Amino acid sequence: MTLIENALSDEHREFRDRAATFAAEVVAPEADRIERTDEFPREVIEQAGDRGLLGILLPEAYGGEGSDFLSYCLAVEEIASVSGAVAETIQGHTFAALPIAQFGTEAQKEQWLEPMATGETVGSMLLTEPDAGSSPTELSTTAEETDDGYLLTGEKSFGTNAGVADVHLVVARKRPAPEEGHGVSVFLVPGVDEVEGFSFDRVEFMGMRGHVTGDSTLEEVPVAEDAVLGEIGQGFRIAMGTIDMARTALGAIGTGIARGAFEEAVDYAGDREQGGSPVGEYQAVQVLIAEMDTRLDGARHLVFDSAAALADGNGDTRTSSKAKYAGSEVAEYVTRNAIQIYGGKGYRKDLPLERYYRDAKILSIIGGTSEIQKTTIAGQALEL
Repeated sequence: MTLIENALSDEHREFRDRAATFAAEVVAPEADRIERTDEFPREVIEQAGDRGLLGILLPEAYGGEGSDFLSYCLAVEEIASVSGAVAETIQGHTFAALPIAQFGTEAQKEQWLEPMATGETVGSMLLTEPDAGSSPTELSTTAEETDDGYLLTGEKSFGTNAGVADVHLVVARKRPAPEEGHGVSVFLVPGVDEVEGFSFDRVEFMGMRGHVTGDSTLEEVPVAEDAVLGEIGQGFRIAMGTIDMARTALGAIGTGIARGAFEEAVDYAGDREQGGSPVGEYQAVQVLIAEMDTRLDGARHLVFDSAAALADGNGDTRTSSKAKYAGSEVAEYVTRNAIQIYGGKGYRKDLPLERYYRDAKILSIIGGTSEIQKTTIAGQALEL
């Protein structure tokens, strides 16, 4: 048994096995259709909710499972090994629900958390802007205070589940500005069809098809005073409060995609004959398999070390950045070389490897690029 396996509790194994069953029974039969149609997999997400996989981190009092972050990462890796798009959709939903659980009023929790745990309600965080990236202190989206609430105006980019979500967490800067602080706050905004002035244009990506994202425009969107999540001025803390968890989870999605591609390549190398022998008997293929296997194990240990530390309340940015960087990079490395082992067949669209390859690429960009992760790791190591 590996160090990871020995460290798991029965509860951790239960969530991992539950996710593996869901991936095999529900996601795998739908993965090609999701890829082909590029449709948001709402029914799949609802079934994830039915099996308790959307509420792993949410309190039991609000319909969640009340488990820890290691359980979540184990589950999301299993799902990503079959479909990166479904795993990333769940990721975006989870990290919209968590801030409500952490900062919401009792009324907000009662309104949103239980339907988010079941999949009846899908969530999205709208932070990134065309000219501000994901830095809350540089946002231009404003929340103009009125007599009975706020009017939100601005543009957002790349929010996972944006447009199809039933609740959007919009990060905006209050106007007029408070006497102290920057006024960056988070506002709970319903779906685009439920409020005036809210529109969405979907962007097509080269991979992660079925994962919906794009450009959101808010033109004086009215929200009530009780739509503020937490308090005015807490937006930076709310938006960045789960960043170490989000980056570690992206690393788990990366190792999941890599694991799925690796298993495909190993099966193929054992079955495919060339010159009268399985291609796995050729040394060049064995070298690739060994490198893929070793790098994948190394990345998984970094991811689950960070997940376990976060579950115990001991996580840190350096560890999560290593997890995210390693998971992202191994996803690209393994999927690329899995195609190499398959040869020309790996390039075919009717086989899953080219989908894994395209899905992997986005992971080195979202949640902070690999270059940003390396700068963060080095800066903390050097105490800069």
